[in-house]
Amino acid sequence: MINNHKWYVLHVRTGSELDIAEQLRKRGFSAVVPTENRVIRKGGKWTQKIYIVFAGYVFVYMDYNWSKYYAMSGIYGIIKILGGGQNPTPLNKSETEFILKLSELLAEPSVLKFKDDNSYEVISGFLADYTDSITKVERRYKKATVKVTVAGEEKEIKVSFIEDTEQTPEQTED
Repeated sequence: MINNHKWYVLHVRTGSELDIAEQLRKRGFSAVVPTENRVIRKGGKWTQKIYIVFAGYVFVYMDYNWSKYYAMSGIYGIIKILGGGQNPTPLNKSETEFILKLSELLAEPSVLKFKDDNSYEVISGFLADYTDSITKVERRYKKATVKVTVAGEEKEIKVSFIEDTEQTPEQTED
């Protein structure tokens, strides 16, 4: 039997990504929700908190057919499978590799070094591999916007960074 398993993108109710991924796993699917250790300001201090990179999306590995779709459609919060109707388009190989590595790549914030003229150099982290894809850097908020292609569509994601002179922010659980 030929293995036709591929990664697909599910559009889901925002805020329910992790719960839906867990429900999918309980039904025998492999499901991924890429997360980032985001730098946020809380109580006057910079801390880190886990954030979902693609709000409203869950990535699922399956050999797509109607019975699989029917098994998923019973999970509250799944809106649709992306990529068109009866034959959705799976992620290509490079998109799949990117999605599967993303949480690992974003486990630690990138490090940027700013110059007096407010230009910057990426020292390390996720942004080092995507310097050509950075569309915006918000130094005050410690966020960089990056263009990535997922399921054949260009998406912009915001990721955190810390400045070269800073200590690593504290980790928060809430």
